[in-house]
Amino acid sequence: MILLLSSFWLTTRFVSSIIPQMDWFKIEWKGAYPIETAQSKLEASGFGVYAIYKVTGRASKLLYIGEVYWQSFARRLQQHKREWLYKVKGRLVICFGTVGFPQGGRTSHSKVLDVKSALIYIHKPPFNKASKRNYFGRDILILNLGKIGTLQTLICHPELKALLIKAIRKTR
Repeated sequence: MILLLSSFWLTTRFVSSIIPQMDWFKIEWKGAYPIETAQSKLEASGFGVYAIYKVTGRASKLLYIGEVYWQSFARRLQQHKREWLYKVKGRLVICFGTVGFPQGGRTSHSKVLDVKSALIYIHKPPFNKASKRNYFGRDILILNLGKIGTLQTLICHPELKALLIKAIRKTR
């Protein structure tokens, strides 16, 4: 299980000193790109996570969170168009998130899947099917930075809440 915390800045040293044995991830978000031209963006060529939004005026609504690791974003987008994007009317944009591992370690598909599942569990986008009711991944902390749209800045396991709040109060 994971828990949402309020927004604040965390440094690599600060987080590592509190939770040295836990995996934590920093996601650098870029976008929002019109979905029609998103495939041409450099961010679309790597692995990571992405968020699709519907924009109405100045408001945006999160519709879907996905990940790409073994296949290209262009291929995944074509699947979305066949499966559900055709149902959505209006202006669609996409944000790309590069998943980083500030404490070191290797990138793996299972880590990227855990990040995606945690994001879905917290935000419950309407077009995601899995991970909306339960989160069964590893205990993680996620720090969203950059163009995060409507995503929460910090996501973590409930037992970390007290430790993080206590540590933050000491730094003030």
